[in-house]
Parts: sequence; C-alpha cells; structure tokens
Amino acid sequence: MLTIDDIRAIPLFSTLAVTELERLAQTSADLHLAPGEFAVPEGGDRALYAVLAGKIEVVKLVDGIERTLGWRVPGTIFGEVPIAFGTAFIGGYRASEPSRVMRVDPKQYYAVAAASPEISVKVGALARERIGGLQGIAAEPPKPRVTMVGNRWDGACSKLRHFLARNQITYDWITPDAPRLSARWPGTRPADDDCPVLRLADGTLLNRPATRELAQHLGLQTSTRLAEYDTMIIGGGPAGLAAAVYGASEGLRTVVVEREAPGGQAGTSSRIENYLGFPSGVSGDELASRALRQAIECPRCFRLRGCEVEPGQTRCLRGR
Repeated sequence: MLTIDDIRAIPLFSTLAVTELERLAQTSADLHLAPGEFAVPEGGDRALYAVLAGKIEVVKLVDGIERTLGWRVPGTIFGEVPIAFGTAFIGGYRASEPSRVMRVDPKQYYAVAAASPEISVKVGALARERIGGLQGIAAEPPKPRVTMVGNRWDGACSKLRHFLARNQITYDWITPDAPRLSARWPGTRPADDDCPVLRLADGTLLNRPATRELAQHLGLQTSTRLAEYDTMIIGGGPAGLAAAVYGASEGLRTVVVEREAPGGQAGTSSRIENYLGFPSGVSGDELASRALRQAIECPRCFRLRGCEVEPGQTRCLRGR
C-alpha cells in the first residue's frame, strides 16, 4: 500500500501539498515486480510511473532485435512521453531485479497537474529530452542480421530472400559479380557452387541452408515448447493468430503451426483497408507484427506464453 512518504521520496512529487500526496496515495497502483516482469510493454497504454525500489530496464525491439535503451532507478519516472504527447509507450519497461513501481493513470495525473502546474512543466521538459534521444536511435541505419551472396536467378537464393523478408529479418543481398563484393563481404569470395552463402551477425556462415536451418540460427521458433497442447491452430494469418489469443486467454495450451511466416497472405499486402479497428488502413506487415506480439505475450506479465497456466485458468502462475 502506498504511503505519503513513499510518494514524497519521488523528486517530481516532493513539493506537492499533503492533500495532493494523499490523492496519489489513494488512487495510484502499487506494483511489485519480479525480475523479468514488465511494468508496461512496448505499445502499452499511457500512464505515468515512478520507481520506488529496484531497477527497471528500458527495452525496445529494433529490426527484430531487443535493445536496452537505459535504466530507471528509485526516484526516477517513466511514461513522460506518452503522458505529454498522448501516445502509447514506444519502449518496454522491465524489472531487472525485484522492484516496486507506482502507476498514476492519466486522469489522476491531470488532476494533480491542474493543482500543481509545475508538475506538468517538469514532465513536459523531460519528455522533450527523451524524444531527442529516441530520434538519435531512429536515425541510426539498420544493421543487417544476414548478409547473403547469391545469384540473381537462383531459385534457392530467391526462396531464402523471400523467407527473410516475410519474417521481417533485415538482410543485405549481394550478387557474386557485384563490383564491391570484396568491400561488403570480408574474407574469401564464395564459390559459385556454394551460393547462396549467408553470413549471420555473429559471424556464422551457412552454405545453401534450408529455411528451417536458417530459422533455427536466427532464433525463430521451429519446434513446440510443450509435449501436449489443448488446441492446435493451422495457419498463422490474422484469423489463426486471433484464435491463438482467444484460446490462450481462456487458459488453453495453444500452439499455432505456420509453414513460413506469421501474417499469412495478409502479411504480404501493402495496404489493408477493411480490417476492423483500423479505419485508416494498415499495412500487412504491421498487422501481422501486432497480432504476433499479442499472441506470444502473456496478458499478465508480458512474457512468452511458456507460462504455466492451469487448464481452465486464465491466471499466469509465474506472474502472481
């Protein structure tokens, strides 16, 4: 349970009147997080958070790779950008050790800010500072996770390129006769019989790999995590991913089987304008990535759905 002393220890709130401190103590959520548990995931609803104890890691997926953007320690806040600009969270905030976090919903934040305008001034200044740092990250050119040397008309090369694109894996493709091959491919030039040759970000070389072998090296899931499931869904398009979300939310152990990449045929569409919830349209890639993220994340602790969920229960046992 939050106390006035807990809230007064946060520098942002230290000068508030007792009545405002009492309002925050009565209306704010007191979150106790285990290591690895999210206070809020990337894309989560806006709110203002303050760290009371522990340490929070700021993470974001950039080109399919999770990056650590920073840390929040006791006394610091996060959520200033969503609060100030009315957006969802552009990064996730995860406990790296047992932590305690205070959550202030927008309605209560605006009530406190109306009574103490200096609060909104400080939050707005911090939000502008954070936006500057995020712009720097966005300006960085993406680093390819795969560099491929392959002939233009080679069917195996085309198949692998299609597989990488469908799974949103950034890659650099070079033909064996490219004039700048030596500058973009360190080491000996691959023999024509070995092509397509792939070099992964960790230096691993793969000669004419099967898509399953490539998927395994890239960390994509190629086998089930459990021996038994309650529900199996064939096809990872929007309908299949929606079925997975609904099944898992009812406590069913659910597995989706997809031959190539999440999103199905919809994932290849440049624009979808008749999907419920997107009145202005959405690209197939974005729709697929959003659906996949919702399907693999636990609604309680935002971990992968490897959580132990008892049949018939909707409560995550790890996130108690």
